[in-house]
Amino acid sequence: MKTIDLKDRKVSFDNLLTLAISDSLLILAKNGHEYILEEADEFEKEVMMLGQSERFMSFLEGRRKEKGTISLEEIERKMNSGRSRKEGSTRGRP
Repeated sequence: MKTIDLKDRKVSFDNLLTLAISDSLLILAKNGHEYILEEADEFEKEVMMLGQSERFMSFLEGRRKEKGTISLEEIERKMNSGRSRKEGSTRGRP
């Protein structure tokens, strides 16, 4: 990460964008605030687009309201009880 101190020198926004192509930038502003500038990758773009999608956010809201997860133990218990019933129903048959 390169550090660009705007207290020491003046840099145009276009130059900052050009620098950010090859490396992330830590920009130190004259007022003391710090900013990071870096090129967005495809994943970040997709996250941003999904965050703005009403349809996707509605989907997430529906998923959030669903009942919690099922533990592995619960799945095994259900599978074992199903086997027991199946085995019990075949007893006494030739």
